[in-house]
Amino acid sequence: MRLVATQVRLTLAKASLRRAEAGEKPITMNALAVAAGVAATTITRLARADDKAASALSSDLAGKIVTVLDCGIEDLFEVIDN
Repeated sequence: MRLVATQVRLTLAKASLRRAEAGEKPITMNALAVAAGVAATTITRLARADDKAASALSSDLAGKIVTVLDCGIEDLFEVIDN
């Protein structure tokens, strides 16, 4: 069995949908960065599908993001097969 390399990318689509269903406006990456207390470049890096993205995500940062968005961790990420 051969393992396929994958990347993980931050996506706000599911979290934004949940916010819309709750009658809230979608959150921008910049607003998310401010609310989570991190640099906007960190959030932007997570949204790109590259090797730096995986190394930029700590469990602490993931926790801050899900707290700000009031969603589950599974709502934040998509796996991209290479």
